[in-house]
Amino acid sequence: MKLQVVALAAALSFAVATASADSTFDRTLSTGSTPNVSVSTGSGNIHLHAGSGNQVHVIAHLHANHGLFSGDVDSRIQQIVANPPIVQNGNDITIGEHHGSNELYRNISIDYDVTVPRASALAPSTGSGDITVEDAGSSLKASSGSGNIHASGVQGAATLGTGSGNIDFRQSAPGDVKAETGSGNIQLSGISGGLISRTGSGDITIQGQPTSQWKLSTGSGSVNLAVGHSHFNLDASAGSGNIDLAQPILMQGSLNRHHVTGPVNGGGPTISISTGSGDIRIK
Repeated sequence: MKLQVVALAAALSFAVATASADSTFDRTLSTGSTPNVSVSTGSGNIHLHAGSGNQVHVIAHLHANHGLFSGDVDSRIQQIVANPPIVQNGNDITIGEHHGSNELYRNISIDYDVTVPRASALAPSTGSGDITVEDAGSSLKASSGSGNIHASGVQGAATLGTGSGNIDFRQSAPGDVKAETGSGNIQLSGISGGLISRTGSGDITIQGQPTSQWKLSTGSGSVNLAVGHSHFNLDASAGSGNIDLAQPILMQGSLNRHHVTGPVNGGGPTISISTGSGDIRIK
């Protein structure tokens, strides 16, 4: 009975220590209406959304990952809270650090929730976690080592990359887009500009207007395009799959259901599509 009481007390003590390690910090920075905002975290999620006025509001949630080599993680969290990793140089805001080379952040994950002016240039990056952008960004450069990227309302160019995860992007103004994932699905809408989209394993679904060259490829998965009555030149190759084209095309060369080339609706920018295993559908 005595041993059980001691064990229970030890467990409760550990639980309290773990809970007490988690903490937050909150900062508000005054900026112009078009700041450059960079947010980085080694392990954690990043959420960026539009606010009103000329301010950047940062809320960070710090979590201790207790383990065999966590050491003084509790005291290090308090050091970070007391001196948050936020640097402002005029209109340039840098939030967080790339934690791999900084011992201070070992066994600590930080989630960032950041409110920004709508026309901010955004550059979020996480080693392991999801990135969400809502109705903000004159441009976007987002990367995750392992996580999903969801972004909407971006009014310009975007570069999106994740080692393993899905990409869901909705563009609201013209700009070139590059979206790549090692393993995951890619879904893009409202695209107006040049486009490069690649996935090692997953489906690609695109809605938009090709005003410049598009290059789409998947190692294993299908490609689905909704381009309306756009004018373009098609070069589509399906290694093991079919090609289904709703618009009339002026075929070039011999008929081949796995490789189709030719102008659509009179021709225009080139759309190049390749899939190792999967179908290609264009409507």
